[in-house]
Amino acid sequence: MCKAPLLFLVFGICAKTLWADPVGFHCLDLSKVANRGVTQSFDEVTQNVQDLQEKIGFKNLPVGLQTFRGIPFQIIDPVQNGGRSFVVLKGHHQSEFPEAVSIPVDHLKTAELFFLQTCRWGGTAPDIKIGEYDIVYDDGQVTVIPLHVGLELSNFWYADDTSVSFVGWWNKYKNAEMGLSIFPWKNPSPNKPIQTILFKSVGKVPIPILFAVTAADQETAVAAVSPKPEKIFQTDTTKWLPFTGVTASVQGSALDMSAWVEAPAGKHGAVKTDDYEKLLFADGTPARFWGTLLGDGWTTWPADQIAQIAGRLASSGCNLVAINLAGVDVFPDAAVGMVAGFKAKGIYTCFLNLNKLTLPAVLAQDPAVIPPGLLTFGQAAWNKPAVDPVFPLMFKDDPMVRRPAESLPAQLSFSRPLGVPYGVLWQDARPNEYLSEAPLLMATYGLFENWDAVLGMKVTEADWGGELEMDGDLLNKPALWLQWPLAALAYLRGDLKQGRLFVLKSQDPAQLKALDQLKALAHRSGFNPGPKHLKTDPLAEMDIKVKTKEQSFNSDTKQILWRGITGSVAVESPRFTAFIGFLGDRKLNNSIWTVATPNWFGSICAISLVDRELTNSTHILIGGTTRMENTGMVYNQAKTKLIDKGKAPLLFEPLSAKITLKRGRQDLKLKARALDANGKAIAVKVPLKWSKNNLTLSWVPSAFYLEVYR
Repeated sequence: MCKAPLLFLVFGICAKTLWADPVGFHCLDLSKVANRGVTQSFDEVTQNVQDLQEKIGFKNLPVGLQTFRGIPFQIIDPVQNGGRSFVVLKGHHQSEFPEAVSIPVDHLKTAELFFLQTCRWGGTAPDIKIGEYDIVYDDGQVTVIPLHVGLELSNFWYADDTSVSFVGWWNKYKNAEMGLSIFPWKNPSPNKPIQTILFKSVGKVPIPILFAVTAADQETAVAAVSPKPEKIFQTDTTKWLPFTGVTASVQGSALDMSAWVEAPAGKHGAVKTDDYEKLLFADGTPARFWGTLLGDGWTTWPADQIAQIAGRLASSGCNLVAINLAGVDVFPDAAVGMVAGFKAKGIYTCFLNLNKLTLPAVLAQDPAVIPPGLLTFGQAAWNKPAVDPVFPLMFKDDPMVRRPAESLPAQLSFSRPLGVPYGVLWQDARPNEYLSEAPLLMATYGLFENWDAVLGMKVTEADWGGELEMDGDLLNKPALWLQWPLAALAYLRGDLKQGRLFVLKSQDPAQLKALDQLKALAHRSGFNPGPKHLKTDPLAEMDIKVKTKEQSFNSDTKQILWRGITGSVAVESPRFTAFIGFLGDRKLNNSIWTVATPNWFGSICAISLVDRELTNSTHILIGGTTRMENTGMVYNQAKTKLIDKGKAPLLFEPLSAKITLKRGRQDLKLKARALDANGKAIAVKVPLKWSKNNLTLSWVPSAFYLEVYR
């Protein structure tokens, strides 16, 4: 029974008592399944029993109704429950505990569950699965919540916030730090009664421990202030430069990709499928789409703003915008004018999640609108903040290049149904010092996997205000915009070969061997959802190099070399080449160019702007993007939490690089100039030198691009 303090005369429920909060909280009863007391040790008893009880930490945990980070929990008083306070499950060396317990929920409907939990012997390695919660609904359906050390909970010793959980209770004894994690879980079926929660262990060395479970009638944010004192970190940006933004027009510059966005949209007729998995227009022209999503608020954009946004997107190589109508009850009247504005610039529109809404006839008959249901979309997110936009902001400061099997391309390949037109929606969010890896990687895999549409980022009004607004800076990803035109050109032009077919045995990566997870990235991959029998191309299994321990592979086209162990991706094709990831002080070399840079992380690429190979092209654009931060950003020491988002101006780390283009012959007529973020020439000389047939250029620190031209 919960006994909540009567702080205000506002009624809610925690079990069957009054609660002074507008949210209804319900503390689940763990008394019958609790099997351990707060003064019992998991360690061998020593002479100093008092010291041992202090050291294990649970002795200092307050019992009764407690509030941790704004969430109430009922901690069982062992005096009133036969000495038992919490639930401990079996571990590899603790076989006396049960493998699972069943927690009654008594048909409760809940929007969110909060678990107060920890583990012992969990170590510090991230993402180790130690157990799970099986949420059993009254109708028999089950939702499984996996429990990983470093995600849903921390180890008891040196507990800390993670990207999805929060330190709720923290204690320090002498030099030892300890704590319990709060893991909030949003119920995907809040209107379905829950019968029981099965708490299970996988029987590994860590032992899962559960202290309390609280249900909430509505979603509730965990308080930002942690009981654990924060150790902070700030990047040394003393030599970084202010970023002036990417809001000006790039038309007429080397960044202008509007020639690849044919206007008006629909000029080749309506988009259709070839009855298998490729898109084409009514006149037989192949269709491929590179684009973005529109953020909330588009219904209020005036016609002149739509025209401005459409022009900027088209010149950046976007030929499709997607609009999410989830949660919209009435089809917006503003859609007709918006479609017309984008259509004039060659940009198609795709409406997502129509639910029961019907496209107005004027839009259903417009060839600039992608027919609903024509594309099957896969969705994937990387580094998505757990709490947004509440600060401190939890995030996962982890690059995809080091985690190929979990990356955006991997997620989207695992979820791809073969035999139907497939588009992808990807999201990579700030704050993230590795953000520049995303556009080139997604363009590369969009071609290699032969996806029909690649949509990423999100466009909001903050992109078009003339100045980068602070919230817009965090949400709208200038590091993505800088690589956007080059990625768009490579994708729309089809600069890479597609891989050979590899049929996945399961669309659940957890059911795939580590080798098959990497094979999915080394080939054109997906699962077979229909009756048509699809077989892996025999050649797809031959002549590839996959090293699971090093998380490395070479694609079957020999155009993508991914080294997860070093965190780098090399892309090599005749008209487009790139080095992505941890580049500093390494030998970066292929048949097209060599790059030497002291910069720790970045994306550097070269693309021919004419229909000629890079080795003899007379017009080349080289892009280089490194790390970016707001002025004065403050992180926790582990860089998993943004404590202070800082202020304007946005700063960028200047790139320093020596680039050597391997040419077919010497061409003394070639010149080079440095360009700013909008493709405008910078009044500074670019050092240029020929050595036989090799052209060497030195990067200008204030530049974002180098243009080589006649």
